Amino acid sequence: MKIALVITVKNEVRLLRNNLLYHKTIGVDKAFVYFDNTSDNGKESIADLNFVQISNSVAVDKYVSLSYLKKFTSQAVEHHTARQCLNTYDAQLKCKEEGIDWLISIDADELICTDFQNQSDLKSFFNTIPNDTELVDFRTLEVLQQKERYNNVFAEESNFKVNKQVFYLSIRNPFTKLNQKFPWWYGHTMGKSAIRVAANLIPHNVHRYKHIDGTSPKRVVKGNVLHYHAYDAEDFIKKFTNFSDHPDVFLSGNKVEDLKLLLRDVVNNSGMSRKELKHYFKENLMFTEKQVRKFKKGRKYFFIKINPKPIQLVESVVSTFKQLNNSL
Repeated sequence: MKIALVITVKNEVRLLRNNLLYHKTIGVDKAFVYFDNTSDNGKESIADLNFVQISNSVAVDKYVSLSYLKKFTSQAVEHHTARQCLNTYDAQLKCKEEGIDWLISIDADELICTDFQNQSDLKSFFNTIPNDTELVDFRTLEVLQQKERYNNVFAEESNFKVNKQVFYLSIRNPFTKLNQKFPWWYGHTMGKSAIRVAANLIPHNVHRYKHIDGTSPKRVVKGNVLHYHAYDAEDFIKKFTNFSDHPDVFLSGNKVEDLKLLLRDVVNNSGMSRKELKHYFKENLMFTEKQVRKFKKGRKYFFIKINPKPIQLVESVVSTFKQLNNSL
């Protein structure tokens, strides 16, 4: 069995190399990395990794003749997720040529985790998937943002949020000078997927896949994708700087969540200095020790027990990086 990874990146040099080394350790044979208008030295940081194929985002002209990809080719200039879907499709074709069985599509701030305690083993994991299953959906867990600065968040943080609609935060809107109530979960909840290459699926969006005729694939929900979203002040600034030219709607036409639009505008249009933005992150998005203790108790209003517990301890990733560091 051969397993590949596809990632589209923009200015992810802090995460990219460690992401690829982690997935190589747990069973990925090949990684396809597409750089999308990046301005950092991400390419140079991974140039020595012989299991990685480096490309720029696919030119729209390459697939403009395929009617079933029109949703992406027609919106590729405006939506980075359209370019990401084209890159994933391109990687699928490369996988067919190389005899790869499964292709996992994620972002640089995401890691696949199939075991919370012991090191994940992707070969064993995919061996448990029935032969007629075409797609594996990984559930999202989001990192608990506890530090203003991480050196390597993958190796340092082991606490993850499980459920979006559990706790709410009061976040300052600098434009209205008022606080607004938002869920404690900042990123997506839709999960990511592994595609059985032989199933000939195409992207529906960056989270979902379908057959060319529009029918749904046979799928299972198993394993997790750990999302290290806006994990510290620097990543918060980088992420929403990258988001600066994003429209107010997604590729689907649905409105972008209010919190993402607020944070996009805070980073790009509030006039705050970098120092002030770091302070904004610390005061509004970073969780205090008191809050973390409350979350870990798994109760709301002191007497309502939350099930499942809102925080999941994931020890396997940290231990995998200890192994990686010892081998370097």
